[in-house]
Amino acid sequence: MIEYFAPGEHPRGFVGFLVTARIDGHTRKATFSTRTASSQDKSNLWVQYQWLSAVGMDLEWKIEKRERHYQRFVTSDHPDTRPGRGLGVHGLTAAFYASGDDWIPAFSVARNPDVLGRPQADRRFTFEHAPYSAVWRDAVMFWAEEHAIEDIDRERLLTRTPEPALFSALRRRMNDEGNDVPTEALSSVYREQRDALAATRAPAQVLEAALMDDLNDWQRRHKKHGESAA
Repeated sequence: MIEYFAPGEHPRGFVGFLVTARIDGHTRKATFSTRTASSQDKSNLWVQYQWLSAVGMDLEWKIEKRERHYQRFVTSDHPDTRPGRGLGVHGLTAAFYASGDDWIPAFSVARNPDVLGRPQADRRFTFEHAPYSAVWRDAVMFWAEEHAIEDIDRERLLTRTPEPALFSALRRRMNDEGNDVPTEALSSVYREQRDALAATRAPAQVLEAALMDDLNDWQRRHKKHGESAA
């Protein structure tokens, strides 16, 4: 904020522009005196110079404040995030939400107000119709677009897919908080992991079946050879 004090207006006799900003709980002030100017008119070159200097300082502090806010946004949970839900950034959390008698796990993205300034409900990304890793990607991409996240921070978050065990821990926490989230609610969370495990087992099962066929074939041939010799 920029304030101008004409002669006689400031309690300590200051004349000129006062710039103030509050950043991370600390107040900053900078003064740009015009006392020595031949007049306090805006057409005076010294007054103009001090005004522009004040504007430059105000802009510099606004940029710094915005940058600090942004860095907190992309590197820490929002202070109001409830325990067990945080994913290390503002506006993106893990959740279970009630749908009738069911509890649905999801990644939840906070939305900005609409064009009329009205609040919008969080957007939920569930695991019912897509693999866990794909849902994480969709949630991060939407979060980045909604909150004007820089590419480098979006890509960094995409590589940090949280473990499905996060939802197991959240389920236990929510039940400790008085809810009744059943184990079955985790099924869609772990489906991709189950499918991957089944895929790794399949080649071994095929090899085992082939070995058994070879063994059975060898036994049949050995038996026939013994009968012929007899």
